[in-house]
Amino acid sequence: MEWIAILKCPFTGQDLRLLTADELAGLNKRIEAGEAWQADGVPFKTTISKGLVSADGAFIYPIIKEIILLLKDLAIVDSKDKLASHKISADKQLVKNFYDEKGWFADEEGHYEDGVIFEDFRDVTKEYIKRCHDRVNRYLNPSGTYMVDAASGALQFEDYLQYSAHYKYRVCVDFSFQALTEVKRKLGDKALCVLCDMTNMPFKDNTIDGFISLNTIYHIPKEEQLTAVNELYRILMPKGKGVIVYEWFKHSPWMNFWLLPSRGFMFIKNRVNRLISKLSKGGAPKKLLYFHAHPYSYFKNNLPFEFKLGVWRSVSVPFMKIYIHKNLMGKKILNWLYNKEEKEPENCGLKGEYPMFIIEKK
Repeated sequence: MEWIAILKCPFTGQDLRLLTADELAGLNKRIEAGEAWQADGVPFKTTISKGLVSADGAFIYPIIKEIILLLKDLAIVDSKDKLASHKISADKQLVKNFYDEKGWFADEEGHYEDGVIFEDFRDVTKEYIKRCHDRVNRYLNPSGTYMVDAASGALQFEDYLQYSAHYKYRVCVDFSFQALTEVKRKLGDKALCVLCDMTNMPFKDNTIDGFISLNTIYHIPKEEQLTAVNELYRILMPKGKGVIVYEWFKHSPWMNFWLLPSRGFMFIKNRVNRLISKLSKGGAPKKLLYFHAHPYSYFKNNLPFEFKLGVWRSVSVPFMKIYIHKNLMGKKILNWLYNKEEKEPENCGLKGEYPMFIIEKK
């Protein structure tokens, strides 16, 4: 298990090693006796057959269904004195719950709920979306040992597999156990599945050959997004390359123009729904998923390293569902748009919906 060498304890930063057979037996006795807790204070009640332990022996991280649990809250401790002082935030828990309970379960057609809600699976957009997915591969090193996919989700598009095709391991990082279960089913031993927090990555400095992070940073609390990006840069080895796909949302002037009527309608609809909920004493409608988009200037002015701005896709799914249709020259419009993006990647990345942050470590 050579990959253990790149891991570190998310509490102490120390090296990790596999638990011995004797240590596992002792741990399972404590679990059965009710003398083991998760670091979030929840009693740990399931015996385990494999796990990692920090160099000082203070924190144990279970490996369940070949998924390495390196989230602070899920570390096993033998004393309440070692409980984490800060638990997962409500916004992060919202994201975790959505994907564990709903987002990464597939329907009869094989589409994950996340895709049903947020993606466009129509034939008229299929070619354009695939060509946009293919762009990412241009900016990664073609091969290596470790490629981190943060947050990988369930790898719902086959197009995504090309990014790690010539890497020994695809290190899939996610908050959702359900997502990583799907990844392991699809990739087997090629996948190193790590349940962890992107703002506290359990990898040593300069150990990863490349990374991708597709459509996920904006689901991290707004005050921690810079931390997540800096963590990805920290673990990247010199001459390593990475790509982040972000979303500008209301900071995209092109989408603000084309979607103004639609957004105005949704604004009024949401206000009415909140008013109805308030009058019926049902409280505010529950949020589906946390989202916050910063403008380009926020990253440009605050990240301590340089990055290039490119384009992943200029238009959003709502735009395509409103304006792109088979009988209205939809494919021709998207082909024209793709060619424009190829000619003006930085401009389209700045003004369109989905930019790419293209990173290479010196």
